Amino acid sequence: MIHKKNFIKIKGRQLFVNVSFIIFFGIIAYAQQTPHYTQYLYNMQVLNPAFIGARADLSISFLSRQQWVGIEGTPKTQTFSINGRTISGFGFGATVINDQIGLANSTNINLDASYTIPTSQYGRLSFGLKGGLTFFSNNLSNGITPDNDVYASNDGKFPNIGFGALYYNKKFFLGLSIPNLLKSTQFQTLESFNTNESVNNRNYFLATGAIYNLTKNFKLKPTTILKYSPTLPVSIDINTNVVYRDIIETGISYRYNKSITTLFAVIINKKYRIGYSYDYRLASYGSNLSSHEITLRFDFDLKRNKRWLFSNNCYF
Repeated sequence: MIHKKNFIKIKGRQLFVNVSFIIFFGIIAYAQQTPHYTQYLYNMQVLNPAFIGARADLSISFLSRQQWVGIEGTPKTQTFSINGRTISGFGFGATVINDQIGLANSTNINLDASYTIPTSQYGRLSFGLKGGLTFFSNNLSNGITPDNDVYASNDGKFPNIGFGALYYNKKFFLGLSIPNLLKSTQFQTLESFNTNESVNNRNYFLATGAIYNLTKNFKLKPTTILKYSPTLPVSIDINTNVVYRDIIETGISYRYNKSITTLFAVIINKKYRIGYSYDYRLASYGSNLSSHEITLRFDFDLKRNKRWLFSNNCYF
């Protein structure tokens, strides 16, 4: 949100107008959706609960994202996720997401569950459900918008449910999910607040990827994710990563008409991953609108595979 008392301090009137518009529009669009990460491939539980248990017997992930570095009030996101799988094909997990976006703050807590069905020796079909609560606090009445809408200041909580489906084997995956099925009361104009009208928070995600052996030491891992929201343009990420000896992964991503991203990660013993990504926004508005993202992931093999793939190496 853009504060009336110049909480964003940028020299130049025209520059201020341009950047203010971009930040506000991005915040509203971002906040009314499930967060869209750069390193989504290593945080898929947030987007699709059917991924629970697909990587390892026990997985723990941390992610921290800072958008548009150097500008006050821009989005900051931290996530924590944990999931495990049983020998009977059930998986269970939990996620916590904290978003700080201008004048708004929210914390989302979800419990997730999945069930996996073997379709062949190396093929698996998984279905997942998620449910939880989002707690929020907004001071939006102090913000202005490009179209002069006035938003309500409010705080409270609202429930959420979502579902997902996933097919995967050792070399390929295809997932479809709707992580937010219910409407939100978090971001409302004064008009909708007075009529108790909620905001549609529904997003549709389609993700797919594969891995190919280029040589003995190098693997190629192309992936893509498509996000659709009824109120916003379709978002498409196209990613190409190279894995060296299962130790180092690097790559480049393109988000259609928005940004180019570089990624680097170190993988220790095929189980522990430290990753960093840098987003460069394609549109130039006279300020550095780059974003940074760090991930930590720990995968533990408890030798409890039955319905799960035995040697899935956690590529996805």
